[in-house]
Amino acid sequence: MKFKINTATLQEMVAKAVRGASSNSNLLITQLMAIQLKGNELTLITTDNSNYLYVSHDKVAGENFYVVVPVDKFSKLISKLTCEDVTLEIAEGKDGALDKLVVHGNGKYTIELPYDEEGELIQFPDPLDNIDSLDDWSSIDIKLSTIRKILATAKASLYVGKDNICYSNYYVGDRVVATDTFKICGIDIKVFDEPKLISPELMDLLDLLSDEDIKAYCKDDELIFVTDKVTVFGKKEENIEDFKIDAISSLLDEQFASSCKVAKSALVPMLERLSLFVDVMDKNSVYLTFTKDGLEVSSKQDSGSEVIPYNESNEFTDYTCAVDIDLFKAQVKAYQDDYIEIMYGKENTIKLVNNNVRQVIALADDDRVEE
Repeated sequence: MKFKINTATLQEMVAKAVRGASSNSNLLITQLMAIQLKGNELTLITTDNSNYLYVSHDKVAGENFYVVVPVDKFSKLISKLTCEDVTLEIAEGKDGALDKLVVHGNGKYTIELPYDEEGELIQFPDPLDNIDSLDDWSSIDIKLSTIRKILATAKASLYVGKDNICYSNYYVGDRVVATDTFKICGIDIKVFDEPKLISPELMDLLDLLSDEDIKAYCKDDELIFVTDKVTVFGKKEENIEDFKIDAISSLLDEQFASSCKVAKSALVPMLERLSLFVDVMDKNSVYLTFTKDGLEVSSKQDSGSEVIPYNESNEFTDYTCAVDIDLFKAQVKAYQDDYIEIMYGKENTIKLVNNNVRQVIALADDDRVEE
């Protein structure tokens, strides 16, 4: 069994498919890739043991073909080929078993196929193979640009850790929300009629989908996202009832009397410079002081300060607060516009607003001594 394919085409497919393999040293299946040619459609399948990525290309001439190969060795080999076409062939080993993949390109390379604990060649699990029809699945349409907006703005607000596990996922329903309880990002885009928790691993895979228009299918806890060349299978996360969406939404919707706009191109490098002067005595925090002339950012020990002029100011009021500089910097970098609108004046939070995206940031302890 063998087939030939344009090298650049295969390299593009493999580079995308390898993103679906987590290569967990404790889980062999995550270190493998299935290569299947069926009905002249070539499909590469990888997994992180929870989500499955399918990368396909049609009109590939050859016999029906199926192997499971080590993803690391195969992907590195394919990426280094410079020939115009490459041929993949299943060949016999010393004992007559078809357990070798021969790659004909710039030269001839042989990759041994992995066996399972029972001495059989590994068959890659394929959850889509068990689905006869999607007719009884509910379906919705999603835009790839929506996925990329979520990743660009909300990813920086996800919780990282083993506690509060529900907050390590995206809340996706009438709006998209990510929070670690110190910062919140909310995007007012409706995706699902029934809210779901989507893992960051699954959301990252959706960035690989090949078309702007995505068809998403839902049934029970399973989700399938389909485009012409790429399909992703995954499952929604559990414990959505632990996600305090009502309380979080009230913070996202809270109104502020005062606001200003400053240039992102000025604020980001300012924070990078001030980071050099923030130490343990500052508790990793800086002061934000809203003055008539602009936004002043200073270290708590007064070892560094700068002022950025406003591009715009509304309902100015004298106000100073403390924020964790790393937390603030991450949210500023995730802001998707040239000018950052900052809403201020509350005791516990400030908010960054950009059209339908809101980023709420909890304030740090204010260590100033009142005279």
